Order: sequence, then C-alpha cells, then structure tokens
Amino acid sequence: MKRLPLVLSLLVLLLLLAACAAQPAQQVVVTKEVVKEVVVTPTPGPETGPRTLTFFTTEADPPQLDILAEIIDEYHQEHPDVYIDVVTGTPATRGERIATLLAAGADAGIFEIEAAFSRDWAEAGYLLPLNDVFEAIGGVDEYVPGSYFQLGDTVYALPYATSVYGLWYRKDLFEEAGLAPPTNYEELVAAAQALTKPEEGIYGISIPGSTNASVNFFSTFLWQQCLDYYTPQGELTFDQPEALEAIKKWVALTQYAPPGFENYSWGDQITAFVTGKAAMSVYAGRLGVRMQDQAPQLEDKADIVRLPWATREDAPYVTYGSWSRIAISANTRYPQTAKDFLQFLLSGDRLARYDATVIGHMVPPTKSVAKLLENWDSEYARKHADWLAFFNRDAAYTNHPANNMGSIEGCNFIKKDYGPPWGGPIFSRGGIIDVMFQQIYVGGTDPEVAWKDAVEQMKQVQEEWLAAHPDWEPPQY
Repeated sequence: MKRLPLVLSLLVLLLLLAACAAQPAQQVVVTKEVVKEVVVTPTPGPETGPRTLTFFTTEADPPQLDILAEIIDEYHQEHPDVYIDVVTGTPATRGERIATLLAAGADAGIFEIEAAFSRDWAEAGYLLPLNDVFEAIGGVDEYVPGSYFQLGDTVYALPYATSVYGLWYRKDLFEEAGLAPPTNYEELVAAAQALTKPEEGIYGISIPGSTNASVNFFSTFLWQQCLDYYTPQGELTFDQPEALEAIKKWVALTQYAPPGFENYSWGDQITAFVTGKAAMSVYAGRLGVRMQDQAPQLEDKADIVRLPWATREDAPYVTYGSWSRIAISANTRYPQTAKDFLQFLLSGDRLARYDATVIGHMVPPTKSVAKLLENWDSEYARKHADWLAFFNRDAAYTNHPANNMGSIEGCNFIKKDYGPPWGGPIFSRGGIIDVMFQQIYVGGTDPEVAWKDAVEQMKQVQEEWLAAHPDWEPPQY
C-alpha cells in the first residue's frame, strides 16, 4: 500500500510526458525524486526446471521478429526448459510500459530501455548489473565507446544497434558539375547551389523543415559549430548569439531544398533522394537499403560521406544517433538465466543476423559483429561493404539532443550518457525547437524572433521543472 501514491504519481507524470513525446526523439523522464523511494527486493527462484522469461521489444518488423524467433528457438534447443515470451510494443509507449511494471515491483524481465531512464533506474536499484555479460562478450576491447550504459563501475544496459547518419550524394551529378564531395559548410552550400535545377526537377539538398527530423538534424549542425543546448550541468547555452548564427546558416540551406520540404519528415528524406529529386540527402543506412529496393539504377551513382556542417577547422565531428540497449529487471525471477539468454542474443552471428535485418541501418556495437556484417553473405553487403564500413567507423560519434546533455564542451565531443530531465517539451515532436522551425519555415517568422521566443520558452520549462524538483543535482560524470 505504501507504493500506491508513488505508482499513481509516476503514472500521471509518464502520461503527461508521453503526450508530448515522439519517435525517434521521445523524452519521458522519471526523476530520482520519484524513484528513489522504491526499494526493489530481488526474488529469484530456483534456476532449474521449466522457466519462462519475458522479452520486451519494439523491433516489430516481420523480418526482425522472424530472426528473433529463430534465435529463441536455437536457445531453446540448447536449454529445453527455458521459454522466452516475446512482447512487442511501440517506442512511444515503451518507457511508460516498463516504468509502470518496475514501480509496481513487477518482474519486467528483459527489455529495451529508454536512455532517459537509465541513470535514475540504475540508481533506484531497478536494473540488474551486467558486468559479467559485458566481459564475456568482450568488454571494453570489443564494444564501441559510449555504446553501453555504465554507472560507476557497473554496466546496466548492453546495446544491440544504433543508426549512423551521413550525407548521401549523387556521384554522377557531382562529376558532371566538376565538384568534389563537400567537406565543410561552405563547400556544401556551393554544391547545393550548383546542383539546384528546378527546370529539371532536381534540387541541391533534401533536409527536413518543420518536423522532429529537423530538430535532430539541426542538432548535428549545432554540435559541429562547437555549440550545444546545455552544459553538462544543465546550464542553458542555446541562448548564445552563436546559436542564432547556426540557425541562420541551417535555414539558408533550405533555399536549395525541394518544394514542400517544410513538411518533410524521416521517410521523405529518403523518397526525395531515391526518386531523383535531390542531389544530396541526410540519412542513415536505411536510405541505402531502400535505394537497392526502389532505385537500383542509383546504387552505382550514389555514395555517403560525413555530415559536412563545420565552419571552423577545430570543430568536432558529431552525428545523430542513439544506441538501442537492453536491460534486465533487478527483481527478475531467473537472473542467471536471463543474463545467459542476453549473452546468447548479443554475441556471435546471432546479433549479426538480427542487425542484418536492416543491414547498414542497424549498426552493431561490437567490433566482431561489425566485421561479420561487412563480409555478410548478401547482395547488399557484397556490393556496399564500403558503406557498412562507414557506418561502423562513425558509430562512436553519435549523439542525441534529448539523451546526451552537454556533450560538446568547447570544441571537444565528450559524450554524456544522460539527458536534460526537462527535455520532453523541448525536443519532442511538437516541442519548442520543432515549433521554432515551424514559425520560420511555415509562418515566415524572422529566425531571430523565433529563436528568442524558443529561448524564453526553454527557460520557462526548465525553471518550472527545477522548481518542482528542488533537490535535483546534475549527474557527476
């Protein structure tokens, strides 16, 4: 009964925040003030005889579920008394679902974890330590830096994939125009201008306008200007004049974007490129997969390079991406069995097969699996091993505005594994940054006016959150 008020308050908080959250930049926050009162007492049972584990996933595309079923069957053949129940859900409800189970003291089993929840849940004792699984798979020598979640000396969540974003470009069009692939902002603008030919139905660059995709892609531009939204301590830095200059430079690119870019979201980026409407487009590996399926005539004419946003030589390289991780409930009934299955899933050719369901877009976290996929037995891998190598190489440079607060310090990229706990209303779809671009692109508002309005709203959101959580302290990193 003592848990009831806590559970109710937690549910209210989650429902409110989930209303403004969106995939892929969902930001639902459960603070230490909410969870620290809950004491999780593990209740393990005998790890012999018939055992059933629950595995919660949002990777619910048919090919992914088919491969997952194969892997589970293989594990069951080796462990005939162990059964894995797969439960699927959506990214928009993932955090709320697991938070409800954990706060109620239920066994959440094995589950995909929201980055925004990781630190508070670990400190609350919700998560099972996974150091032994981490080391068995290969430890620090095997994993991409920043891919796994570790608090102090304890590993609490292990990754299975990320997506790495770059600049796709048409080699044939660049060669015809006598241009080299751009390496900085000035070269990018020049190329976009030269390749924009409305009379031929082609435009220089496809970038999203006033949707959540723009929030995340603009963030990569901001980071490469040696700027960020907050310091690691949570102090607002987006109010600096340099941030306004970054917005103006970003907006300037859109004069070379296809008509209707204002409403472009994630998939529209791909469509503009594979239909020949754009000479350049910002996206991850899924664009290559769709190109093979829908526009194979472009495969030999296209390539990918790093996002060329920098305007200064000392700028850090940062791209967009967030590691998808799996954790285990601390009070799971069969902790050793759960860890054994997790190790089975996340190692060897099993993880390779799982990530290969969207090869190039699901970038693996371990060196051995990355090498396996670069040499995978598929037409795509044989033809585009260089693209796969590109994604694997740059996986360590991914960052996320809602999950990694203050990763840019000066002109250095030092990834932080926590986000601003007040970030939901700011970075989600329909949030403050999203609306700022809507005002600029759709409403015709001057960028400086829209930026000042966004800054004031960001300050208000943060002040209200801090007033409601007076004991909050920034994580020590």
